[in-house]
Amino acid sequence: MKRTPGLYRAAVFVSGMVCTSIATATTGYFALGYGAKAMGMAGAVVSNPQDSIAAATNPAGMALVGERVDVGIRFFSPIREAEITTSAVGAGSNFGTPFDVADQSRRNMHYIPNAGYTSRINDRLYWGISVYGNGGMNTTYDRNLYDQTAAVLFNPSGPGATPAGVGTGAPQTGKLGVDLAQVLFTPTIAMKLNDRHAVGATLIIGSQRFSARGLGNFQCLTTDVQANPAGCATGYPVTPSDGLTDNSSDITYGAGVRLGWIGEITSTVTLGATVASKVYMKEFGDYDNLFAEQGDFDVPANFAVGATFKATPKLKLSLDFQRILYEGVKSLSNPGPVASAFGPVPNPPTTGFLGADNGLGFGWEDINVYRIGMEYAYDSNWTLRAGLAVNDQPIPKDEVLFNILAPAVIEKHLTLGFTYQPDGSSEWNFAYMHGFEESITDDATAFGVPATIKMYQNSVDISYSRKF
Repeated sequence: MKRTPGLYRAAVFVSGMVCTSIATATTGYFALGYGAKAMGMAGAVVSNPQDSIAAATNPAGMALVGERVDVGIRFFSPIREAEITTSAVGAGSNFGTPFDVADQSRRNMHYIPNAGYTSRINDRLYWGISVYGNGGMNTTYDRNLYDQTAAVLFNPSGPGATPAGVGTGAPQTGKLGVDLAQVLFTPTIAMKLNDRHAVGATLIIGSQRFSARGLGNFQCLTTDVQANPAGCATGYPVTPSDGLTDNSSDITYGAGVRLGWIGEITSTVTLGATVASKVYMKEFGDYDNLFAEQGDFDVPANFAVGATFKATPKLKLSLDFQRILYEGVKSLSNPGPVASAFGPVPNPPTTGFLGADNGLGFGWEDINVYRIGMEYAYDSNWTLRAGLAVNDQPIPKDEVLFNILAPAVIEKHLTLGFTYQPDGSSEWNFAYMHGFEESITDDATAFGVPATIKMYQNSVDISYSRKF
């Protein structure tokens, strides 16, 4: 038990680093895998736990990885691009001069730590904690794509009156982007029921930080402004909402639970299953006119099953299926705005204002994630890993406009990794991930013109493990 104070200090340190890091979407906005060893297998570890970060996926694994501590960091590079194409309107039209507004989000390198610890209580009972960052969402565009598009399409002075690249002059437009970072603490109890089966239970304690910039073009779609809509006939309110954009970072907290089981069915087949509730978060008070339900942004519920096959004494193959229930969070799944002659309007038109109970969202759908991972024990010092993951597209084609802020379009990931064990008590772990480029184009956004979002990713994980 003398190791416990050091664990707490490490957890506080890692959580602070996670909160200051900025992550970006992989399977929607969940991370593909948690820790270098899991990432090397594309996250296919429901029935094949790798280390003490196992509680991030299946808490039963904490009874099967032994007493250990794991500390790692992910170097994550997402490349995000967006374009709104006003040239489709045509020269000389009543909506403005042809103009393509495009930009690539900067800040393309992020650092995401993770850590875990397990300790034995008795021969069957273990306790531990995993600390990790969820996928998160981040974009930082130097050009305000919404503002510059509106300048061309809806300038009241007529076509061509506003030069390309000059904004509407509306308040709070500025640079464009959002920043969502989440850190999850998962204190866990796990038990070996017998020599073949283990179960586990985790309390998920979540903290998240959010800020938004440059969303002034949507002021007239907020509940605050609709309560006093003077000035919106000309496109912008006299008194804008103070709960939509350009506020400082807001931090909220919440909790949920995760349960898991792992069972050895035969000497060569192991199965696993896990389910996690939503992490019910306190509302973002500074952004209660952006997210539905007055700033609510819970972490979605999810469940997964897995099977691991011992093909040879040295080779294991793991297959996982996961379903992430984004549609259970209204701020994520409610539809975004639709087009009208006056620009974007709520959907539904009478109740779907930003911040309302049925307010505008990003239109995300539930997704399935399919993973296959390989683990090969080359010798007593080296273990090799590889993985492939394929997931559904969370963003429908007609929801591109708001998802310029969160272009989570990637559907395929390939991973490689290894562990070097110089002695019986220490490990060095490495993993590389590539998320293949995907793009989505909406032929007629809520601005009435086409838009495209695009992303690809690379990451490198490095960790050190110490077994006791």
